[in-house]
Amino acid sequence: MLREVKDGTCSSSKRHKFKLKANMLITAIIEITSLMLLWRRTPGNSTEQSTESREGRLFYQMMMRMAPYWIAVLVITISLLQTLLLAQNPGEQCFTKFSKGKEGFVLETDESVKFGAEFIGSPHITGAKECVSACCKDPNCNLALMEDGAQEGTIKSCFLFNCLYKQKKVCRFVRKAGFSTYVLTPVFGRYLEEYDPDKKDHSPRAIAGQDRVVQPHDIVMLNGIESRDDHEIVQFQWTQVSGNPTVVMEKTTFKDEVRVSNLSAGVYKFRLTVTDNAGQSDSTEVTVLVLTPEQSHHHCLVPRKVGPCRGSFPRWHYSALSEKCEKFNFGGCNPNRNNYLSEEECVQACDQVSIHTFPSSGRHGPVELPSEECGVSCGPEMFMCANGCCIDKALECDQAKQCSDGSDEEQCANISHGFHTTTVLLPGTCIFSPNDMNSKFRRLLDINDSTMKDNAKAVSYCTQPPITGPCRDDNTKWYYNPYEGKCIPFNFGGCNGNDNQFDSEQDCIDLCRQVTGKDAFERRSTFEKQVEDGQSVSIAIAVALGLAILILLSVLGYCLLKKKKQSQPRHQHISANGAHLLPVEDTDKLVYNSTTKPI
Repeated sequence: MLREVKDGTCSSSKRHKFKLKANMLITAIIEITSLMLLWRRTPGNSTEQSTESREGRLFYQMMMRMAPYWIAVLVITISLLQTLLLAQNPGEQCFTKFSKGKEGFVLETDESVKFGAEFIGSPHITGAKECVSACCKDPNCNLALMEDGAQEGTIKSCFLFNCLYKQKKVCRFVRKAGFSTYVLTPVFGRYLEEYDPDKKDHSPRAIAGQDRVVQPHDIVMLNGIESRDDHEIVQFQWTQVSGNPTVVMEKTTFKDEVRVSNLSAGVYKFRLTVTDNAGQSDSTEVTVLVLTPEQSHHHCLVPRKVGPCRGSFPRWHYSALSEKCEKFNFGGCNPNRNNYLSEEECVQACDQVSIHTFPSSGRHGPVELPSEECGVSCGPEMFMCANGCCIDKALECDQAKQCSDGSDEEQCANISHGFHTTTVLLPGTCIFSPNDMNSKFRRLLDINDSTMKDNAKAVSYCTQPPITGPCRDDNTKWYYNPYEGKCIPFNFGGCNGNDNQFDSEQDCIDLCRQVTGKDAFERRSTFEKQVEDGQSVSIAIAVALGLAILILLSVLGYCLLKKKKQSQPRHQHISANGAHLLPVEDTDKLVYNSTTKPI
């Protein structure tokens, strides 16, 4: 069948011609303005020669009076043309938001998708700027991975990825010549920072954890335990940025933690600000999505979706039939919202959600969902049906027809049966066919397989930045710093860590000794030793125990001295006349005896 798909170049020849004409017009206007300014500054004797006639003098005076107005008009015209030019070609403006990553690295696709990275698509283009521009078109895209072409300045393939799973960076990279990356600077800013070893006190880093999805009236615990500093964080401050102001925020016994309650349906943002002992601070935000009944349907009640790609990644989904979270194998791309990395996440979002009209749990029952939208332009989060109508992009290939013509499921069936679909590429658009996504995704997995060497495990494990995790256990582990070539102890909280943690220094050295900074995609700053909040808590506990022991020893010492003093023999005191003086208590006894003893 014929199917309109977007070719990924997101540009057209008309746009290119407009850009050339606009640049020529701007150049001409600038030259005219320069000539007018030069004419105005010409010495008086020259102007006298050119204005001998009365008419010439009048024309000259008129032009001089109007010159400021002409210049203002020309400046405004140039500004409008530049604005229009940027509007016609927003890719140029977006390109400045991306930074070039470390050369000669390819995405470790299998591990990245395993931890939540999403493959968006692979447009058919031949230039780096066009690849980044295609990434700009999708609000979820923050990584443009390119395979170098045969000729300098060209690329063979362009792969677009979302490296954030609920605002947590999950992409991993391995060395491979012939590849380059562009990353969205606001997302990967920490990874791009150069470390200054001569700086004695670096700024702290606020880490608030990943975004949350919960049901109304659930209680959410927010903490900044993973925040780091090279000395000590002395203050954690949580504030609500947006959302219903009726929420209640309460501090707990941990200085970095707050308890959030009274949550109604909506989107909430909370900001964590950390301050170190030098007064330096850093902030970050975390989003809490409290599901409406309609959102709960998409997050909890839609069927599990394998997707158009044919990988195998363990995920969890909420089953509307069993009303429990169940495990399934995800294909690797184009997921729906009922897709979770862990059972805990799934339960937190969907526990006790029911399809019954009057669920005993108090969670919502069935809801009426909007059908396809027609007569509107499909945005980047929408799928365009063959009839031109729009549905949510996550509904494509979910084994249920949402498009009235069934086009959202047709190509998915072709993939599973090995058929190929004829496509028509339309200029200026950016949709990727499911069949094309699957072949490109397999290509990435094959690249990773060919990259595997004897030391592949070592490189993969030992180049991951150390993670303490959100839990509060105090486990001493070792991580490898590839830039220093040595293993360093750190406190691991007990959950949600990564592979760069070892039980002993020797285990760390045995696996990682051959790995160097050239093997690491992240900058040196992400591997430098940091003081985590968990470590500062341990230090505080140790100090408190030390003080308690000191006080206990002082009390015991006092009691022993007192007992020793009381056990010493008493000596009689002699007065000046030689008489023996008795202690006061003995004298009292004598008085008592003399008055009570019968005569």
